[in-house]
Amino acid sequence: MTKSDEGNLYLAKSTDYVDQINAEFYGKFPYPLPAMKFELLEDPAFEATMLNQELGDWRRQRFPNNPRIWVAGCGTNQAVFTALRFPKATVLGSDLSSESLEAANGTARALGISNLELKRESINQITYQAEFDYVISTGVVHHNADPQATLTKIAAALKPNGILELMVYNKFHWTIPAAFQKAIRALGGNPVSPDFDWELSIAKKIIGELPVERAIGAVAAYRGLSDEMLADELLQPVLHHFTVESLADMAQRSGLELLLPCLNQFDKVENKISWNLEFKDRALSDQYESLPDLLRWQVTNLLLREKSPQLWFYLQRKDSGYGRKTEKEVCEEFLRTKFIRAGTMQRSYLRNKDGTFRLRPQLLRYPTLSPDESVGKIIEMADGQSTMWEIFQRLGIQAMFRTVNRARLLLTTHQFPYLKAV
Repeated sequence: MTKSDEGNLYLAKSTDYVDQINAEFYGKFPYPLPAMKFELLEDPAFEATMLNQELGDWRRQRFPNNPRIWVAGCGTNQAVFTALRFPKATVLGSDLSSESLEAANGTARALGISNLELKRESINQITYQAEFDYVISTGVVHHNADPQATLTKIAAALKPNGILELMVYNKFHWTIPAAFQKAIRALGGNPVSPDFDWELSIAKKIIGELPVERAIGAVAAYRGLSDEMLADELLQPVLHHFTVESLADMAQRSGLELLLPCLNQFDKVENKISWNLEFKDRALSDQYESLPDLLRWQVTNLLLREKSPQLWFYLQRKDSGYGRKTEKEVCEEFLRTKFIRAGTMQRSYLRNKDGTFRLRPQLLRYPTLSPDESVGKIIEMADGQSTMWEIFQRLGIQAMFRTVNRARLLLTTHQFPYLKAV
């Protein structure tokens, strides 16, 4: 049998062993760094509305009013952000690192958050069965010895109609970090147990000396980062990575199916908001757009490689009572729906040097950023009386899949929350 050379798997010896070294790693390098600002929206249902819309539920019934949410692998901040984002929810945040949980608990206390419980536990050892309406696990599954087994545990925790928000590493994004991680271990003689202090010191020396023109010299971009950020990028104990194809296969084996891409802050900043390519050649475009969602996203993943979006998706159980809608079906329903402008007010809490928070005196109108110019006219014409198809007709916009999907993403999702379905 040919030896596998995928990701960074040298230390992936057993589930318990990887849990142990991950707890040690994130105890030494709690990640991410404590956030300096947290926001709270005055409309407690605003984020739930946008989540429903992003899932293609224009009647806003899929995500319940008082959900039970589990942040599986919450780190220092994510459970706190989630509790603020969904104030009507009951949120559980789990993590292996007591240091990360201590940081999260300190922030929650300082902000007076009352809908959050934090628990030190391994995702691989939990026994939750059909308990959660919404599970968030981003940047976690791929750091386990057996991602398939870990994802199956997470899937079992979902209620039959629950939603999973999952992010695993895109193979094409992590070629250099995985290579660096393996090089560090090999340089140390591939020890049975990692020495993170030694690895960090060696990593700093390497990125300070490697010539930028060399391929691995791309790590020069990491010069000057904090120890925590450097470790998270270049010293992970175990790192699996995936393509759309392998993620879909793993999901299927865990009793799950991919629904739709989840827009996230990283792809938003890099303007990678869609998993769909645009071709000028009509025959090529028709061939591409005729593909089922998974095949189309797979083609995009393979052609764009490191330029493709994050592997960040919404999933559901295959036995869910909600039939899966294709991306085209979601767009067709979007065209038949009437919208009004969405908005609320936002409060901001700023971290002081002593770890306490102060409330910024002025309220901000949310969303705070101006919409993309390409959809500005659509927002102006959203009156609650006209369907989106009628607005497209009046503006002379062709209702092609690519055009409709881009408008849907830029108008009705939690990263671009400008319109609300009537």
